[in-house]
Amino acid sequence: MTELQGTFAPDPAEVVAKVIDGELIVIRLDDGTYYAMGGAGAAAWTLLAAGHDLDAVAATLAGRYGIPLERAREDVATLVRELLAERLLAPAPAPASPGATTFTDPAGAYEPPRLEVYRDMGNLLALDPPTPGIDDLTGRP
Repeated sequence: MTELQGTFAPDPAEVVAKVIDGELIVIRLDDGTYYAMGGAGAAAWTLLAAGHDLDAVAATLAGRYGIPLERAREDVATLVRELLAERLLAPAPAPASPGATTFTDPAGAYEPPRLEVYRDMGNLLALDPPTPGIDDLTGRP
């Protein structure tokens, strides 16, 4: 995992994301591509967006889901590579202190994070795009 050192974050001017009932919803604003991820993927996104590095994310997932740390590291590295390729995350400076993250939903059975991509949403979102900086995807500040 040496090529994935440091921390990563979404660009708030280009990406709108929200976890709702354990399901992550992400929209890349430049082309309206819509993404979804549940379970371990939503948990990993939450940790990454709060400023945790890959090792911390993997350790948290390993503890939360009761899986071997090495498996969690491999799955998180694979996910981060995919998120970087989709331009949903970018390398970011490490925060002085990563944000505290509490999960209120039950962990459930572990499944490797899987990013679902919906490229056909762009035309619909072009009619009424989400606005960066809005607290959630409903449009309420």
